[in-house]
Amino acid sequence: MNERKGFRVNFTISTVLLVGFLIRLAVPLGVFILTQDLKIFYGNDTGSFMQPAFQLIEHGKFFNNGQPELFRTPGYPLFLIPGMLLGHLEIVTIPMQIFLDCLTIYLIYKIALPLFKVENIATLCAFLYAIEPLAVLRSSILMSESVFTTLVTLFLYKLIVFFDSRSWKQLFFAAIALTASIYVRPIGYYLPFLITTILLIWSLKNRQKNKVLIVQIFVFFIVTMSSLGIWQIRNYITTGYSGFTAVSDYNLYCHNGASVIASKKKMPIKKVFEELGCNGREKYLTIHPKQQQWSQAQIYRYMGQEGKMMMMNHPFTYSIYHLEGMLATLIETPGKRYLTLFSSSFGGSVSLVQRIPKILTGTANFTEVIELAKKTPILLGIDAILLLIVCTYYLGVAAALLSNKFVINMPMITLFSVAVYLVTLSGVVGGNRFRLTITPIICLLAGYGLWLIVDKIKHKIIQDKGDI
Repeated sequence: MNERKGFRVNFTISTVLLVGFLIRLAVPLGVFILTQDLKIFYGNDTGSFMQPAFQLIEHGKFFNNGQPELFRTPGYPLFLIPGMLLGHLEIVTIPMQIFLDCLTIYLIYKIALPLFKVENIATLCAFLYAIEPLAVLRSSILMSESVFTTLVTLFLYKLIVFFDSRSWKQLFFAAIALTASIYVRPIGYYLPFLITTILLIWSLKNRQKNKVLIVQIFVFFIVTMSSLGIWQIRNYITTGYSGFTAVSDYNLYCHNGASVIASKKKMPIKKVFEELGCNGREKYLTIHPKQQQWSQAQIYRYMGQEGKMMMMNHPFTYSIYHLEGMLATLIETPGKRYLTLFSSSFGGSVSLVQRIPKILTGTANFTEVIELAKKTPILLGIDAILLLIVCTYYLGVAAALLSNKFVINMPMITLFSVAVYLVTLSGVVGGNRFRLTITPIICLLAGYGLWLIVDKIKHKIIQDKGDI
């Protein structure tokens, strides 16, 4: 690709990194100065990561409530340990996450360089992530998404370098980064299968070195799956549970199944959540007294089976809720979460953007949602601005996907495939935090697409002036 002189990015990657760092540092500092509350940076699931981390520190075992932990994998709890050991979890962990998110900015730049072969485009892609509101916010929240995003981006960088170099070293590091990311967030568990399939298809276009590539692909798959298998063996030996994590069975029952029941009984999802006993172990065992003598493995297997049964009995209803979750992942803005950092009074506010997926699928009334959203005009305004930013990024993504670069470029196809995988698996639970992991991919495609759009406009203007 030849760089035209009509469109230049007049800043370097160092400047982008500085901007990204200062913005990410300003948010938690500003919030703490105004609220004097560090707990404001906790998410709904933060406690479930802290408990096994505490058990590791105290007893050297990955336990929870006196039993081997099945719900959480060890990746993020291990990340929390330095802050817990130093007695300042938030003060230590948030800067660590900010550092990792700045590393993500740099990795986006490094991916874009071989992908587009124009430094200006690479810098623009990195800049889009540096100022992306969701990425800025999540780096300050004590949840696993920020760490997961960095590891997935590192994996993608190593994989794309491998496409050019066919280096054993790059492929091995890609496998390690992918494995580490799955230990942080198990949503990536099936990514080795997807990547192996993509690599096999790619190998068909490289028949001269086909045998070597096949061996490399086989080794990649074995390294990733055997590394994950170690944890599954641990689970089976200690509890009899053969899965990688019980969170999948829990989600099948408490989110997928609950959404179907909520629709059929026309009940609020939170009410169904409580009736199923998903808001606590004691509540669950009260509702299911026969399971009080069951093991963890038996309870989670039951949850998984019941959840699947609910979905299979009402496939259309479930599909609607799954679609809503995917749409929420793609378009939900973090406006409400930003406001709740500064004041808990916004916790009960209705976000119009959060209800758009339900409006689109016909499960919510547009007029009623508008009336509720009007009660908090500041949230409505912030959501509108953030949604405009999201749409601008997606405009760039669309331009990139429609370009010739996407059709003939296996790395671009890989990026898109990984994004589709992550959005699809976000499912019923979907929301903006699930979008964080695909945000680097969005920024890569958006940076290229917006560069194409602006470059074409500038070229057209120059051409028109020449005609005059």
